[in-house]
Amino acid sequence: MKHTILAVDDEPANLRMLERLFHKEFNVLTAASGEEALELLNRESVTLIITDQRMPGMSGTDLLRESLRSRPDAIKIILTGYTDIEALIEAINVTRVYKFVSKPWDPMSLKEMVRDALAEHERQLEQKKALDALISLVQSHPGLFIEGSAPSRDLVTESCD
Repeated sequence: MKHTILAVDDEPANLRMLERLFHKEFNVLTAASGEEALELLNRESVTLIITDQRMPGMSGTDLLRESLRSRPDAIKIILTGYTDIEALIEAINVTRVYKFVSKPWDPMSLKEMVRDALAEHERQLEQKKALDALISLVQSHPGLFIEGSAPSRDLVTESCD
Protein backbone atom coordinates (compact mmCIF):
# COMPACT_ATOMS: atom_id res chain seq x y z
CA MET A 1 0.00 0.00 0.00
CA LYS A 2 1.35 3.39 -0.97
CA HIS A 3 0.86 5.86 1.86
CA THR A 4 -0.45 9.37 1.27
CA ILE A 5 1.35 12.34 2.80
CA LEU A 6 -0.23 15.77 3.11
CA ALA A 7 2.30 18.63 3.13
CA VAL A 8 0.99 21.97 4.39
CA ASP A 9 2.96 25.22 4.16
CA ASP A 10 2.18 28.76 3.09
CA GLU A 11 5.54 28.97 1.29
CA PRO A 12 5.30 27.40 -2.19
CA ALA A 13 9.04 26.66 -2.27
CA ASN A 14 8.74 24.48 0.84
CA LEU A 15 5.79 22.59 -0.66
CA ARG A 16 7.78 21.93 -3.85
CA MET A 17 10.76 20.66 -1.82
CA LEU A 18 8.55 18.31 0.21
CA GLU A 19 6.79 17.06 -2.90
CA ARG A 20 10.11 16.37 -4.67
CA LEU A 21 11.48 14.64 -1.58
CA PHE A 22 8.58 12.20 -1.17
CA HIS A 23 6.84 11.76 -4.55
CA LYS A 24 8.77 8.61 -5.59
CA GLU A 25 7.80 6.62 -2.48
CA PHE A 26 4.46 8.13 -1.49
CA ASN A 27 1.38 9.86 -2.83
CA VAL A 28 1.92 13.51 -1.95
CA LEU A 29 -0.85 16.07 -1.56
CA THR A 30 -0.06 19.72 -0.91
CA ALA A 31 -2.00 22.55 0.66
CA ALA A 32 -1.01 26.20 1.04
CA SER A 33 -3.20 26.77 4.13
CA GLY A 34 -4.81 24.99 7.02
CA GLU A 35 -8.25 25.48 5.51
CA GLU A 36 -7.19 23.93 2.21
CA ALA A 37 -5.60 21.04 4.13
CA LEU A 38 -8.83 20.35 6.03
CA GLU A 39 -10.74 20.16 2.74
CA LEU A 40 -8.24 17.59 1.45
CA LEU A 41 -8.43 15.60 4.69
CA ASN A 42 -12.20 15.33 4.28
CA ARG A 43 -11.80 13.89 0.77
CA GLU A 44 -8.56 11.92 0.85
CA SER A 45 -7.19 9.06 2.94
CA VAL A 46 -4.07 10.62 4.46
CA THR A 47 -1.63 8.62 6.56
CA LEU A 48 0.80 11.40 7.52
CA ILE A 49 0.53 15.19 7.80
CA ILE A 50 3.60 17.41 7.65
CA THR A 51 2.70 21.00 8.46
CA ASP A 52 4.42 24.28 9.05
CA GLN A 53 3.58 25.72 12.46
CA ARG A 54 3.42 29.41 11.57
CA MET A 55 0.98 30.12 8.77
CA PRO A 56 -1.49 32.94 8.26
CA GLY A 57 -5.05 32.17 9.30
CA MET A 58 -4.55 28.78 10.93
CA SER A 59 -1.43 27.56 12.72
CA GLY A 60 -0.10 24.05 12.25
CA THR A 61 -1.25 23.16 15.76
CA ASP A 62 -4.77 24.40 14.99
CA LEU A 63 -4.80 22.38 11.78
CA LEU A 64 -3.70 19.22 13.57
CA ARG A 65 -6.34 19.72 16.27
CA GLU A 66 -9.01 20.02 13.57
CA SER A 67 -7.58 17.03 11.68
CA LEU A 68 -8.43 14.78 14.63
CA ARG A 69 -12.07 14.91 13.51
CA SER A 70 -11.51 13.44 10.06
CA ARG A 71 -8.14 11.67 10.40
CA PRO A 72 -7.54 10.85 14.07
CA ASP A 73 -4.95 8.18 13.31
CA ALA A 74 -2.85 10.25 10.90
CA ILE A 75 0.74 10.73 11.97
CA LYS A 76 1.59 14.37 12.60
CA ILE A 77 4.90 16.17 12.06
CA ILE A 78 5.34 19.90 12.61
CA LEU A 79 8.01 21.96 10.86
CA THR A 80 8.90 25.14 12.66
CA GLY A 81 11.44 27.92 12.51
CA TYR A 82 10.35 29.23 15.90
CA THR A 83 10.49 27.91 19.42
CA ASP A 84 7.07 28.59 20.86
CA ILE A 85 7.01 26.45 24.00
CA GLU A 86 3.25 26.83 24.56
CA ALA A 87 2.51 25.72 20.99
CA LEU A 88 4.86 22.74 21.40
CA ILE A 89 3.18 21.66 24.63
CA GLU A 90 -0.27 22.04 23.10
CA ALA A 91 0.70 20.05 20.03
CA ILE A 92 2.11 17.23 22.14
CA ASN A 93 -0.79 17.11 24.60
CA VAL A 94 -3.73 17.78 22.31
CA THR A 95 -2.82 16.65 18.80
CA ARG A 96 -0.44 13.77 19.59
CA VAL A 97 2.26 15.14 17.30
CA TYR A 98 4.88 12.53 16.38
CA LYS A 99 7.87 14.89 15.95
CA PHE A 100 8.87 18.51 15.72
CA VAL A 101 11.42 19.42 13.08
CA SER A 102 13.34 22.69 13.19
CA LYS A 103 13.83 24.71 10.04
CA PRO A 104 15.94 24.52 8.04
CA TRP A 105 15.34 20.78 7.95
CA ASP A 106 17.69 18.18 6.55
CA PRO A 107 15.94 16.35 3.68
CA MET A 108 17.52 12.96 4.40
CA SER A 109 16.77 13.16 8.12
CA LEU A 110 13.17 14.13 7.40
CA LYS A 111 12.83 11.29 4.91
CA GLU A 112 14.15 8.80 7.49
CA MET A 113 11.81 10.24 10.13
CA VAL A 114 8.83 9.78 7.82
CA ARG A 115 9.82 6.18 7.08
CA ASP A 116 10.16 5.49 10.83
CA ALA A 117 6.80 7.14 11.53
CA LEU A 118 5.06 5.07 8.86
CA ALA A 119 6.70 1.86 10.12
CA GLU A 120 5.43 2.69 13.63
CA HIS A 121 1.99 3.39 12.16
CA GLU A 122 1.98 -0.03 10.48
CA ARG A 123 2.96 -1.70 13.78
CA GLN A 124 0.12 0.10 15.56
CA LEU A 125 -2.37 -1.01 12.90
CA GLU A 126 -1.21 -4.63 13.27
CA GLN A 127 -1.55 -4.40 17.06
CA LYS A 128 -5.04 -2.96 16.69
CA LYS A 129 -6.04 -5.82 14.35
CA ALA A 130 -4.67 -8.40 16.78
CA LEU A 131 -6.50 -6.77 19.69
CA ASP A 132 -9.74 -6.62 17.71
CA ALA A 133 -9.37 -10.34 16.87
CA LEU A 134 -8.75 -11.16 20.53
CA ILE A 135 -11.79 -9.15 21.64
CA SER A 136 -13.91 -10.93 19.04
CA LEU A 137 -12.67 -14.31 20.26
CA VAL A 138 -13.42 -13.46 23.90
CA GLN A 139 -16.88 -12.19 22.99
CA SER A 140 -17.70 -15.29 20.97
CA HIS A 141 -16.48 -17.71 23.71
CA PRO A 142 -16.85 -15.88 27.04
CA GLY A 143 -16.87 -19.11 29.06
CA LEU A 144 -13.26 -19.76 28.12
CA PHE A 145 -12.01 -16.38 29.28
CA ILE A 146 -14.35 -14.88 31.85
CA GLU A 147 -14.45 -16.43 35.30
CA GLY A 148 -17.92 -17.48 36.34
CA SER A 149 -19.23 -17.80 32.78
CA ALA A 150 -20.43 -21.21 31.73
CA PRO A 151 -18.29 -22.73 28.99
CA SER A 152 -20.09 -23.47 25.77
CA ARG A 153 -21.38 -27.06 25.44
CA ASP A 154 -19.19 -28.05 22.55
CA LEU A 155 -16.08 -27.29 24.60
CA VAL A 156 -17.07 -29.34 27.68
CA THR A 157 -15.75 -32.88 27.80
CA GLU A 158 -16.83 -35.54 30.21
CA SER A 159 -14.26 -37.25 32.38
CA CYS A 160 -13.83 -40.98 32.07
CA ASP A 161 -13.83 -41.90 35.81
